[in-house]
Amino acid sequence: MRIIKRLCAAAVSAGLLINTIPAVQAEGPDPDFDAFLDEAFAELLEDDYLTMHYTVRDYQSYGIEKPDLTVGDARWESFAEMADDCNDMLEDLHAFRYDALSAEQKVDFDVLEFYLETTAGVNSYPGIAAYFEPGDGIHDNLLTNFTEFVFYEKQDIDDYLTVLADVPNYMTEAVRVTKRQAKQGYFMTDEALDETLEAMREFTAKKKDNQLIVIFDENVAAFDGLSDAEIRAYQEKNRDIVLNQIIPVYDRCAQELDALRGSRSFEGGLCNYAGGGADYYKALLRYKTSSRDSAEEQLDLCTDVLRELINDYITLVMTSPDAEAQFEQETVSFKTPDEILEYLSSHLDDFPKGADVTYRYSYLDPSVANDSVVAYYMNPPMDAYRDNVIRINGDNISDENDLYETLAHEGFPGHLYQMTWYLATNPAPVRCVLGNLGYTEGWAMYTELIAWDNSGLSEGARELHKIYTALSYVEDAAVDLGVNGLGWDVSDVEAYLDSLGLNAATGQDLYDYVVKFPGLLLPYGVGMARFMTLRKIAEESMGSSFVLKDFNEVLMTNGDRPFELVQADVAAYLERNGKNASGLEADPKPETTFEPYYPELDNSWAGSSNHAVLNRGASRTAGFFTAGAGLLAAVLLYLNDRRNRKGPLA
Repeated sequence: MRIIKRLCAAAVSAGLLINTIPAVQAEGPDPDFDAFLDEAFAELLEDDYLTMHYTVRDYQSYGIEKPDLTVGDARWESFAEMADDCNDMLEDLHAFRYDALSAEQKVDFDVLEFYLETTAGVNSYPGIAAYFEPGDGIHDNLLTNFTEFVFYEKQDIDDYLTVLADVPNYMTEAVRVTKRQAKQGYFMTDEALDETLEAMREFTAKKKDNQLIVIFDENVAAFDGLSDAEIRAYQEKNRDIVLNQIIPVYDRCAQELDALRGSRSFEGGLCNYAGGGADYYKALLRYKTSSRDSAEEQLDLCTDVLRELINDYITLVMTSPDAEAQFEQETVSFKTPDEILEYLSSHLDDFPKGADVTYRYSYLDPSVANDSVVAYYMNPPMDAYRDNVIRINGDNISDENDLYETLAHEGFPGHLYQMTWYLATNPAPVRCVLGNLGYTEGWAMYTELIAWDNSGLSEGARELHKIYTALSYVEDAAVDLGVNGLGWDVSDVEAYLDSLGLNAATGQDLYDYVVKFPGLLLPYGVGMARFMTLRKIAEESMGSSFVLKDFNEVLMTNGDRPFELVQADVAAYLERNGKNASGLEADPKPETTFEPYYPELDNSWAGSSNHAVLNRGASRTAGFFTAGAGLLAAVLLYLNDRRNRKGPLA
């Protein structure tokens, strides 16, 4: 997605544990390790229905048993359970002899290890991981999971209705956790709460024309093999669930959340929260950026990129007094998504040949369109990756240039292209449920810059748009790192901007945004800065022999993965070509240092609600896990006009 990417990561079940220690192999893949990965994949999907549905179309062909038909698990206790499961599986993973694995297996080992460490880390802080944050909360993600649900066979319709009816249980549990967090002093800012409540009320304002009714009616009516009577029966059952269960629970949750207004006990960034905020941000940072680097190290990376962008900006606008205004007025020659996607998909000379795919797009109804989202790409099932879907929030598209950049991010050469290219390489199935958000969003942002090079605009206009795009997101990420990771106040933000020659007057707006949305823009800004830096190093090392297509293939090979692995691959690429890989030396892998923080309280927070406790599942949305982890949507977030993206210098 473009600006808000919700990556639905699945939890790891204790049933994955395998105690076999394989024999050392001189060469070739270790069959025991492959079996371990396959069993891990099956167990992951068998733990959560929505994850399974969105990951594979024909689950039975993989020997997967259908999971319980629930939304997932929102209980307080599920955080510790998930962290324990991940740590248990790490022990089994580490039982394998790393040096006995094939090169491809070593990559899978490293990616799985990073995923398990990261998932255990972010689940060690149940008092902080928020369910209802604007733009990334379950109230939005649930709607996307159900409006995007595809019926492959008749049984899917029945399963859908059963899972939909479980939403009230799931949301009630999430509110109970939120009340407990609020009692400990952790809660949204009032401004963030207002945005969440507005989104929930916009959804519930529609009754019989609610999108959960309209879309379901259309999909069922179009499903082959149903009689008119069956269609009507399904539609009536869905309508009853939506009107009498879903809308009421959204209204009730909105009221209960509003009653918690003012519960926040701290000011400023996340690290200022005494209940584990600083340690939680370290865990969140790893998840959001696909890197083990500290906040200080990642801030240095962003600062270096910002300095270069500012120098490029100054050089560009010095060409003439009116240069910037003239460049801004240029627009691409394409008017519609069809024209743009056709053009982008046929201008991929700087990338390896992609998979043979089809795609379709549509505009979102405002009642289910997240105000923070420009668009999103639905990651396809791994066994049906040729059919792809992009959704566009028309309210957040300002002109043809904005639409062009958005569809480059979501489509070609962004998410759609990268995902389908990798799936066509037939990776280990488990890799399809191990997401690396910093890589995927960073890739889509990085490829926006290349798409501008192919846009047909003048050189000056292309460069200006590239600078605007990169500077906006990297600046946001840098401020997030400073405020939420290092404890900056507004004056610190202003001083940082001023030191770079950026407009310090935007400091308050930037500060307020990252306090309201901690970590939200890190995958975009830091991820883009990573790819830009790697390209710069490769270009300087390769000189005239640098070929962008070859370099991009190095970035894509082995799929989305932690940046430490991407960096090692770029270093190996340079060394194969007899070039200097200075600056890409591997740092020692830091040990995981997350200190679990599971505060205990009396039961006074629980209220009088009496409802069934859900079975433990993989689809919690605790800021990182989308309800129904299966929604692997790639999202582009919107900057909300909180500041002027044009003319960034003071």
